[in-house]
Amino acid sequence: MLQGAGVRLLNLVKRWLSALDERGATAVEFAIISTSFMVMLLASFEFGYMLFVQSALDNAARDAARLIRTGQAQTSANPTSTFSTLLCNEISQLIGCGSIVYQAQVFNDWNSAQTAVNNPPPRDKNGNMVSAGFTAGTAGQIMVVTVSYNYPFFTPWVSSMVGGSTGTAYLQSVVVFQNEPY
Repeated sequence: MLQGAGVRLLNLVKRWLSALDERGATAVEFAIISTSFMVMLLASFEFGYMLFVQSALDNAARDAARLIRTGQAQTSANPTSTFSTLLCNEISQLIGCGSIVYQAQVFNDWNSAQTAVNNPPPRDKNGNMVSAGFTAGTAGQIMVVTVSYNYPFFTPWVSSMVGGSTGTAYLQSVVVFQNEPY
C-alpha cells in the first residue's frame, strides 16, 4: 500500500512539476517576445510621429512660400514678419516657433538654386542651425525657401540608435519656385 501511495505521490509531484515548467516557459517566452514587441511598437510610434511632423513642416513651408511667390509678402510692411507669422501659425501646435530655422534666398539661375537645395543650412560651433537670411525677391526671380527643424526623439532608445550625438533628427522642407509677375 505504501508503495502504491508513493507512486501516486510521485506521479502527483511529476504532474505538478511539469505544469510548473510549462508555466515558467510561457513566462520566459512572454518576457522575451514582449520586450522585442514593445521596442518595435515604440519605434513605430516614434517614426510615425516624426513623419507626421515632417509632413506638417512641408505643408507650412509650402503655404508660407506661397506668400512670397504671389507677392503678398513683398507688398506687406514687413515681408519677414508676414512669412514667419504664417509659418508659425501653421506649425505652432507641433513645433515651437523658436525651434524653426528658415531662410529665403534669391538666385539668378536654376543651377545656382539646385546647388542651394543640396546644401543644408550651416551650423554654428554648438551645432545649432544658422539661417542664411531672408530675401523675398521681386517678380520673376528664382527663390529657394528652406525651413529646418531638429526633431528631438522622445524615446531614449531610438534617440541613441539614430539620433547621433545630438539625439535629434534633421527635418527640412525646401520649396523652389519662380516668383509670379505681381
